[in-house]
Amino acid sequence: MADLRRIRVSWTTGPGGVGLSTFYTFDPDDVTTNLATFYNAIKALFPAAVTWAIPSSGDVIDSATGSLVGGWSGGTAASIAGAPTTGNYAAGTGAITRWDTGTVVAGRRLRGRTFLVPLAVNCYSTTGVIDTTPYATLSSASSTLASTNKLVVWHRPAPGGSGGLGSSVGSAFVLPGVHSLASRRV
Repeated sequence: MADLRRIRVSWTTGPGGVGLSTFYTFDPDDVTTNLATFYNAIKALFPAAVTWAIPSSGDVIDSATGSLVGGWSGGTAASIAGAPTTGNYAAGTGAITRWDTGTVVAGRRLRGRTFLVPLAVNCYSTTGVIDTTPYATLSSASSTLASTNKLVVWHRPAPGGSGGLGSSVGSAFVLPGVHSLASRRV
């Protein structure tokens, strides 16, 4: 199978702690610039406490087995901060972008997702959902990133290390409503 580049974008989120968004690509070109464009397009929707660190290097994994097979370097590192203003926000609450592929695995569509939390309080409407303008900003940025044809959703291999596969993202959809990210830490 093909090798995947793994790009781990780390988040600093203030009182909510740290986060990690993992992206995959088959593309040997620099996808980090596309990720920087994505985060720059949505940064005004986040509190100043949020920062994203996009790396200039990472791991290469075998998509079929999940085995680490090497590393990549040469990307464009970036550090992007949320909105320059202060304001209230609820840690762990925000939006989700769903990354859609045309692949079906074991009777289900292969999809990925990226949590976009915490959104600033001014992103919500008086009815408790994401307001129209922030929703449009998230949708536009997500669709633009999907349209680069560089992102891949990876279906992890079964225990024992076989059957994994990657499939190119064809479109993106920001799920309606407000979503929360619960920590698995105790």
